[in-house]
Amino acid sequence: MKKFVIAFISLFIFGCSDDGVSIPPDIPIQKLLSTPDTIVVENRRIYLSTYMWRDFQPISPENGHPLIAIVYLTAVDTIPLPKNISADGIWIVYNNEVWKSWLTSESTPPEIKPNRLVKVAREGPKWGPNVFVDVIVRITDGKGGSQLLRGSKQYIGRTD
Repeated sequence: MKKFVIAFISLFIFGCSDDGVSIPPDIPIQKLLSTPDTIVVENRRIYLSTYMWRDFQPISPENGHPLIAIVYLTAVDTIPLPKNISADGIWIVYNNEVWKSWLTSESTPPEIKPNRLVKVAREGPKWGPNVFVDVIVRITDGKGGSQLLRGSKQYIGRTD
């Protein structure tokens, strides 16, 4: 019984440690910046675009809120994307700094096109606003495969 309790406590402690599972993996900045801006997944050509901002409305902290990034993965044709295409991680590069996070799905407005997938990352760095960054997203195909996709010179705006 004592061995069971020790094993359980060890599993609990190590299971809760930050061993890199809580954030996407590190990828060298040179690899991130050399990622293609169009990829083919499930015979569909996909490109990346974003809408990013920091909030400076009067109720915001003096230095504004952290970055919010909405990522749009869009097929070049108008056919709906297969349900097994998704995206899970984001890396944003600014002045040789990299911020990375997991992407989440949030309810999307009805005007979103069927050939587009929308993902969100919150609580980003306080870069900008009014700066350009490179955004890299990891696309998954539902069969265990993944690819990186880059959107260069993506604008971080502000709301007031």
